[in-house]
Amino acid sequence: MRVAVASFEYEGNSLSLRVERREDFERRGLLRGEALLAHVQGKNTALAGGIGVLQEAGFDPIPTLAAKGGAGGHIEETFFQETLAEIAERVKDAAPLDGVFLALHGAMICGKEKDPEGAILTRVRKIVGPDVPIAASLDLHAHVTDRMVEMADILVGYETYPHVDAFETGSKAADMLVQTLRGEIDPVVRLCKYNAIVPVLGGATLDGAPMAEVAAKARSMEAEGRALSISYFPVQPWLDMADVGITGVAVTDGDAAGARAAAQEILDEMWQRRHAFELEAMTADQAVPAALGMHAGTVLLIDAPDSIGGGAAGDSPALLTAILKHAPDVSSAISIYDPHAAQRAFDLGVGAVAEFSVGAWLDTRWGPPVKVTATVESLHDGRFVYRGGPVGNTEVSLGPSAVLRVGGLQLLCASHAVYEHMDEHYAACGIDISGCRLVSFKNLMNFRKLLSDDVEYIALHGPGATPLRLQDVAWENRKRPYWPADNMETPEPL
Repeated sequence: MRVAVASFEYEGNSLSLRVERREDFERRGLLRGEALLAHVQGKNTALAGGIGVLQEAGFDPIPTLAAKGGAGGHIEETFFQETLAEIAERVKDAAPLDGVFLALHGAMICGKEKDPEGAILTRVRKIVGPDVPIAASLDLHAHVTDRMVEMADILVGYETYPHVDAFETGSKAADMLVQTLRGEIDPVVRLCKYNAIVPVLGGATLDGAPMAEVAAKARSMEAEGRALSISYFPVQPWLDMADVGITGVAVTDGDAAGARAAAQEILDEMWQRRHAFELEAMTADQAVPAALGMHAGTVLLIDAPDSIGGGAAGDSPALLTAILKHAPDVSSAISIYDPHAAQRAFDLGVGAVAEFSVGAWLDTRWGPPVKVTATVESLHDGRFVYRGGPVGNTEVSLGPSAVLRVGGLQLLCASHAVYEHMDEHYAACGIDISGCRLVSFKNLMNFRKLLSDDVEYIALHGPGATPLRLQDVAWENRKRPYWPADNMETPEPL
C-alpha cells in the first residue's frame, strides 16, 4: 500500500497582528521527500505517529511536504497558495496512491482563503479521487468545517490539553486509515457545532477539570462501541468567523446516523459545562501584589492576554510595568518578544549599562514600550529542544536573545516569538526559574506541568490579542446570539 503523507500546521488568530511568511516556516522546519522521513524519527509529532503506524503495517509512506508553523495572526496568502500547490503537485507525482495521511492543525488563517484546511483536503481529494481514503489528525482547538468533513474519511483530534498526545493522535488516525485500506472498516465522519466559544485557560483535560470529564465521556463512548473515534473541539476562540464554535466530531464504521448522534452527545457534554470553563483572573496590577502574599516559593504569572501559543505578539509590556512598579527588587523573570532590544544588547555587549525601550514594538494597541535602565547580563543564540508537548524533541530557536538585569528582574528579550512549552526558553538563556519568586509565562496551559506544592500560579486578564473575556471582543463576523455574550440556556446550532 502506498500512502502519501504531508503536514501543513499553523494556528491563526484574527486579533493578532503577526504575519507568518515562508522564512518563518523555514526556520521551524519546511521539509520535503526523504528529508521529511528522516526528520520525524524520534519526534513526538502527529506526523511522526502517523508515519510510524504506516511503517509498522508494512505500508509505504510516500513523503511529500511537511510545513510546521507555530501560532500567530495569519499566513501570508502567497506562501499558503504556493505550499498548497506544492503539496498537490507532490501528491500527484506520487500516484498511484492507496491512501493519504495529513497532519493538520485545523485553525489556520490566510490572507484570503477562509477555510485553509478545507482547501487542502479539497485539493488532495480532487487529485486522488473519491475512492482513495484520506485521514487527518487535528489539534484540540481546530475549527472543523463542513468542507473538511466532506473531503476527509477520517478526522481525529488531540484528546489532551496540555497537549501531550500529538504522536498518539497521528497514530490513531493512521491506524484507522490502515484498517480502511485492509477493508476492515468503512469510516463515516460527522460533526455537530454550537455557536459558543469558551476560554482556553479553563480547558485543561487534567484530573478534575471540566474538560477532563468530557474526555472521559468520549473514551467511554468509544469503549462501548458507539464510535471508532470521538473528538471534542473547544475551538481556537479568537477566530472571527461566522461558523466558529465548539464542535463534536465522530467517526463510525459505516453508521452515519450513529456518527451524528455521538458527535451531538459529546458536543452537549461541553455545552453543559460552559460555565465551568470560566476561571478567576486578575489584572497585572492586582496579580503582582497578590503573588507576593502567597506562601509558594515561586508564583507563575500567566500573561493570558499576550499568549504566544494563542497567536499574540508576545510583546505586551503590561506585566513588566506591574513588576517594576510593585516588586522591582524581587527575584523575578520575564520573557518578552523584542528583537530590537535584543539587538541593542548585542551591539552594546555583556556588562554594558544603558537605557532600553522594551515591548510594544510590534503590537502597540495595548500600551506603550517600557523605558528601563538595565545591565546586559548575558547573550545567547536561544536554541533549545522541547522536552514534551506536541513538538517534543524538536529543536527551536528564540534567535539572538539577551538577558537584561533590572534590579531583581531578569528580562529575557528574544528575537523570535516562540511557543512556550515549559521553562526550556528560560533555561536556554541561563535563567533558573526555581530561584525566582515571580515568573512570567505567555502560554495558557503548559505552565501547569511546572506546578507543585511550592509552585502556584495566578492568571492575568486584560486587553490583548488572546483575551480571556471573549464576550468583550468587538467581533465583526460572529453571529448573534453566541455564548458567552448572550446568556442563553438553549444552544444555537451552527
